[in-house]
Amino acid sequence: MLIDGVNETATGNRLTLGRVRPIGVPLWLGAERPGVELGPGALDEGLRRRWLRGGRSHLLDRLDAAASVPVATPPDAAERLDRRSLEFLPQVAEACEWLATEVAAAIEAGTLALVLGGDHALSAGSIAGAALATPGRLGVLWLDTHPDLNTPATSPSGHLHGMPLAASLGLGDPALTQLGRPGPKLRPEDVCLLGARDIDPGERALLRDLDIWTMTMEEWTDAGLLAGLVAALAYLGARGVDAVHVSFDLDVLDPQVLLGTGTRVPGGLTYREASQVLRRLRAWDGPVRSLDWVELNPTLDPGGQSAETAVALLATLLGETMR
Repeated sequence: MLIDGVNETATGNRLTLGRVRPIGVPLWLGAERPGVELGPGALDEGLRRRWLRGGRSHLLDRLDAAASVPVATPPDAAERLDRRSLEFLPQVAEACEWLATEVAAAIEAGTLALVLGGDHALSAGSIAGAALATPGRLGVLWLDTHPDLNTPATSPSGHLHGMPLAASLGLGDPALTQLGRPGPKLRPEDVCLLGARDIDPGERALLRDLDIWTMTMEEWTDAGLLAGLVAALAYLGARGVDAVHVSFDLDVLDPQVLLGTGTRVPGGLTYREASQVLRRLRAWDGPVRSLDWVELNPTLDPGGQSAETAVALLATLLGETMR
């Protein structure tokens, strides 16, 4: 089936076909806000329950048993928050190192490495793992309200979940930049950012200095959501990357759509817009090998609507349709 000229059943994109290896990372230390560690369980259990109840055995059968990355949370963590001193760097780095091994193994086994967060600091590990499993060049599609390009020197908050993309580019503390293997995991020219609408001054300077392909939310809206996504995918394709890692931060959605995330900013994607973008990404025939789905904090929306929304959109990306 062709969608906008793209073969929906192309084998290059593991979002569409083949087995899926969920990897839960119950990490909240990068955000320094508890609750997001409950996200992996809510997502994995919610997705399986949705497909079981919906009679979608062809999708449910794709899911392998979930792996879980251990996170060593200090017993006094609640008393050590917001010190702006990389307080939890050792624990975050340890979890990310473990995650890198899990992601690399999943990709090398021919599955889609589906990383369920947890806060976005984990992406330093998932990208490191994707790089380990990619003999050539790795591309990254980053859908997020924030570029996560801060370093310890530029971060206003000191929170590690604002630093993973910078770390993957080799910028920041060696505990994160040297994950998996020494050196940068990405080239700046192999990264596409979509949907940013809360950019810190240090990140803005880095985007300019490194000339990273970026479409802010206002630019994306003006260009058209599908047109903007197609432009990003065409750019990655033209770069000749051998694999693509997709990192989706749920705060790219508007807070009216998804309340249960820790860094809410007005002006994000509606449910319908997100579904359209994800269906088009699913239809791409590019080499998507790994995916982050992060920053769901169920404690911020006790009614459960945010978890249901996050699960439904993830299900869409992995092949669920209304028919």
